[in-house]
Amino acid sequence: MSETNTQPNSFTDKKNIMWVLLSGAMATMFIVLLFTPGGSDANSTLSVYSAMLWCGIFLATVFRYINKNGWIGFIVGSVIGMLIQMLSVMFV
Repeated sequence: MSETNTQPNSFTDKKNIMWVLLSGAMATMFIVLLFTPGGSDANSTLSVYSAMLWCGIFLATVFRYINKNGWIGFIVGSVIGMLIQMLSVMFV
């Protein structure tokens, strides 16, 4: 008698909240680092791409979680990340 135990694949499961939390934590970390002194300087290791990337990944996972198109979420998140980068240059 064999039992089949099917386990869900956490990489393809759109309703896995862990990916939303992890990408949100990374996006938050890079946004906070942008507003630290020297974080948005021209010779800083942080660039516009880090904020764009992680905000894009975060919103892509949120959009997939609510059954929307993840690519649209990535584009919206990337634009938000770019705007946050521009704001950090003005305020720091």
